[in-house]
Amino acid sequence: MDTKLQELLIRAKKDVFSGNLGDNLTTFKGDGLDFREIKEYEIGDDVRKINWTATAKTNSTKINIFNVDKELNIVIIFLVSGSMHFGSVKMKQETASEVVAHLAYSAIKNNNRLSSLCFSSKEETFVPSSKNESTVYQTTKEVLNIDCLEKQIDYKKLCDYINATIKNKALIFLVGDFYGEVDLSSIAYKHEVYSFIIRDKFEEYPYIKGEYDFISPIDFGNTTVQMDKKLASNYQALLRKQDNILKQHFEMHNITSDKIYTNEDVYLRLTQILKG
Repeated sequence: MDTKLQELLIRAKKDVFSGNLGDNLTTFKGDGLDFREIKEYEIGDDVRKINWTATAKTNSTKINIFNVDKELNIVIIFLVSGSMHFGSVKMKQETASEVVAHLAYSAIKNNNRLSSLCFSSKEETFVPSSKNESTVYQTTKEVLNIDCLEKQIDYKKLCDYINATIKNKALIFLVGDFYGEVDLSSIAYKHEVYSFIIRDKFEEYPYIKGEYDFISPIDFGNTTVQMDKKLASNYQALLRKQDNILKQHFEMHNITSDKIYTNEDVYLRLTQILKG
């Protein structure tokens, strides 16, 4: 086994099995015993769940809603893009693989079914659903070692792929840097979606000054730029604008999301995000 992969998996397994990452994560509605809320009765709702006390008090039919109490179908998707091949502390791709390892071990620990996918504008790799720890190994290995260069995310094709292949409601973890136009609306209405945005502090706050050659990780195009405070400020403004649009999109479609930077403790950040 690759040394870096082995160290990553050992650390992630220790973190997850000595903590409570991902416990009681889902908010899926089901028939379990974990009470969630009381809501107005709608045609088609299960009449066995009518809350007669609340109905009598309000003169309006109310029903109880419970969180799901059964195994989850968890799908981890790594968004393969050339922009992941970057990092001032460590590569964003390596940080993403740490995130994936922790999420994968959490799924196995909680006896859930796990499958994973690396996707760019097409399926790059796929690991079938299982409850075996070998799935964690294979998933993390693919994310850590896949060549991201000269690849770019096509979100429409990603959503079409998910809608065509994942028939049952799933808990979907998307891991990537989420640059460009992102539209996940067609999967968010059916599945519960979490987006983990992997970033490097340097790419959000460039503090270099002088003339530099920038090489695109997508098409290897070369651009010479005279970097100064004004240009850096304009770049930051554009990035903030895009991230604000991204945040609004996630909020509109009830997608839980947050950033994880390459210099942060992955387990700690995941715990903070998943606990809300």
